[in-house]
Amino acid sequence: MQTFTSSREAKEFLVGSIVAEAQREGVPLSEVERKMLYFSETAWTLPDITQVNEAFDREYDQDEYEQKIASLSRKFCADARNNNSNDLDAWNEAVQRLSSEDHYILVLIDAEGQPTTTVRLPFWIAIGALTAGVVLYLLTRR
Repeated sequence: MQTFTSSREAKEFLVGSIVAEAQREGVPLSEVERKMLYFSETAWTLPDITQVNEAFDREYDQDEYEQKIASLSRKFCADARNNNSNDLDAWNEAVQRLSSEDHYILVLIDAEGQPTTTVRLPFWIAIGALTAGVVLYLLTRR
């Protein structure tokens, strides 16, 4: 299992995974788009992020960008789930490592409800509890 010793390492893993997925899918990522993956107002980021952010605001559609990155993230996770569980474990660990800080990449990868094992479990518990409640209600009505 991957162990990230810093938020920067975790962020580098996520960025690298997204960039690699973009290359596999033939989805172009400009330098500005790639650098925006590092954006944070309070945590570690690139030294030129202010200029990158200004260029991004002038030249890009934020909604399209967020959808693009969310799609690449989903594809990476789906491929990892099917072919390399170590990559998915590392992805989830990196997300967990960054989750207590302010990182734009967390918004990007969750823009469309990014499926991770930590998010899916409560949903299935809720469905099971709801089903059990309905069955119990129907049994007690007789």
